[in-house]
Amino acid sequence: MAGVPLAAPPGGVVSPVTLGWIGAGVAALVLVNLLIAFGSRRRRRQVPPGRLREELRGEIRNGAPNVRGHIRVNPARYPGISAGEAETIAGEEGFARQTHGTKGMWLFLRRVSD
Repeated sequence: MAGVPLAAPPGGVVSPVTLGWIGAGVAALVLVNLLIAFGSRRRRRQVPPGRLREELRGEIRNGAPNVRGHIRVNPARYPGISAGEAETIAGEEGFARQTHGTKGMWLFLRRVSD
């Protein structure tokens, strides 16, 4: 492989060594990102379940709704709370949980009182 032409002056090519360094840099960035994600997830699991429930309650109560009026909550932020517990907490706050078409998120919508 003589070289891969990229955005370079006419006649210029990027050497395989340069491409190898770029690949190594990208791999290093991916590795660092994985280590940071693992560390933050591990720290999050050490939080007591009572505190996680209160944080979820606060996020539901104070969360900004999207265009359709849903409050989106990422369940990965609450590793010790099941979907049923989240639904119970939301019901106590006056919200209903949407269960279809959520794409992995918890969606809560304020109940309309008749």
